Amino acid sequence: MMSLTSILGGSMDGIHQCSTQRSSLSRGSFLHSCDRQQCPENNKGPLGIEKEAEHKENNRTYHQFHRGKYMLPNDEEEQDRLDFLHNALLQVTGRLTHVPHPTDARVLDLGCGTGIWAIDFAEAFPDSFVVGVDLSSIQPAGHPRNCHFYAPFDFEFPWAKLGEESWDVIRLQMCGGSVVNWPSLYRRVSAHLRPDAWFEQVDIDFEPRCEVRALDGSALYNWYHNLRQATSDAARPISHQFHAIIDHLQNAGFTDIKHKHFVLPLNRWHSDLWMRHIGGWYGRAFFDSIEPLSLAPFRRILNWTPDEIQHLVTDAKSELLDPAAHTFHVLHIYIARKPTPTSMCASVESDR
Repeated sequence: MMSLTSILGGSMDGIHQCSTQRSSLSRGSFLHSCDRQQCPENNKGPLGIEKEAEHKENNRTYHQFHRGKYMLPNDEEEQDRLDFLHNALLQVTGRLTHVPHPTDARVLDLGCGTGIWAIDFAEAFPDSFVVGVDLSSIQPAGHPRNCHFYAPFDFEFPWAKLGEESWDVIRLQMCGGSVVNWPSLYRRVSAHLRPDAWFEQVDIDFEPRCEVRALDGSALYNWYHNLRQATSDAARPISHQFHAIIDHLQNAGFTDIKHKHFVLPLNRWHSDLWMRHIGGWYGRAFFDSIEPLSLAPFRRILNWTPDEIQHLVTDAKSELLDPAAHTFHVLHIYIARKPTPTSMCASVESDR
């Protein structure tokens, strides 16, 4: 078997040094106050980050606020993984967002994680006002003045401080497996967007695919099958439902719905040089994602032992490194506009 470096690529030129930046910043015991003129609802107090207790499980740290709703850890190792995945997806799409927006846009990032996307957007558009919310208070204290974080915050609960019809862009990235009621969430997003404003959703379909052979019985297939079963049993399915998403967006009143998809090779197997480059970035990101994606669902829902989990994780990682496998995932990006009262006609456009 070839090495991880040779299969996934040794150099990751251009990656943000976010883990280094984060380690030099204080965490948790700080409050980010935004100017009261800028706060979404200044009569309800400033947005901010509050220190939360830690929940330890599987030798990892998880969010304590509304414990168990989100299946991934929130420790340093996970934060590094999230930041690397952010940069890997930037390699794929080449842009921070696919929606039109004014340079002074008010932007809400749901499930912002480490805040890396919100910070990048705020730096790219210094006249914008960006708010990131998340279950975990893991965002850095040092960030642009036009970027603010509110955590812990559960976006499946009422958005008490976020202001209806006040946002130009609302986005959601990598939240498959974390939401119980998608129709309700889309309706809430629509209610908080200004007329003619945009919603963007970015998700990866983790079902392994291969154009040269069947994957039934492979470790990658078994891994995904068990992850899909566990998250479905927990009522937060990770399986990507393209048609359901389109239907839910339409039913929530969105129009001008557009869908794009990108192939994500699991290593550098592709003959095309650009796709080999993407395979190096994404393959490394997914290699580091298999274990954290597995731990909580397999232990909590399927009642697997740690040894059983590690055995499947090891086998799946080994298959991921096989350049003869030609396996890939699919990245999905949806954008949808909240219509004005005079432009209610729905339309859907997909590249599938």
